[in-house]
Amino acid sequence: MKIIVRYVPNLITITRIILSVLFVQNIIEQFIYAKERNVNLSVLFLSICISDLLDGKIARKTNSTSIIGAKLDVFADLFYIMISYIALINIKILPIWYFGFVCLKFIEFIITSKYIKNIKKSDKSFVFDSAGRLVSATFLVIPGIVCIYRYIGANNAIITIDYIIYITFIIGVYSSYSRVKLCFIENKLI
Repeated sequence: MKIIVRYVPNLITITRIILSVLFVQNIIEQFIYAKERNVNLSVLFLSICISDLLDGKIARKTNSTSIIGAKLDVFADLFYIMISYIALINIKILPIWYFGFVCLKFIEFIITSKYIKNIKKSDKSFVFDSAGRLVSATFLVIPGIVCIYRYIGANNAIITIDYIIYITFIIGVYSSYSRVKLCFIENKLI
């Protein structure tokens, strides 16, 4: 039984990857083919968010955390973000520059995690900062917010989404600056 429990977090993460594909399929059907997919989008989005919260909590609670699990979790998040953003950019809902920012932020996260991990002698695969966590959480919820706002037909939906994007951009730049600065200061490169 303990062996089965050990794999539950990774199975949840793999399920999130499948849910991500279904989410994008429903975005395409909703916004390109004008099929009613609002309930599907809402359920899939909530399932993706809940699974993202659950897999790590279960892994820590059952003492089944692993490097593979941590990397799989980051991959699942990135996969969901990338394919949903690409779909939303193709249907002219999100700006392409923001996708570029997301990609650069992810690359910065990987590189600075490696440096900070070595500096702090940590055994964790990735190193998180508070501002970066907020930014990555926002990256995850933007596709759901877009779909919900489009569903309820809010008059100021585009303005609200733009505000979220720009605020996330500012916080993301701050997070990147802080992380890169830490790498340079701790390594005495300044």
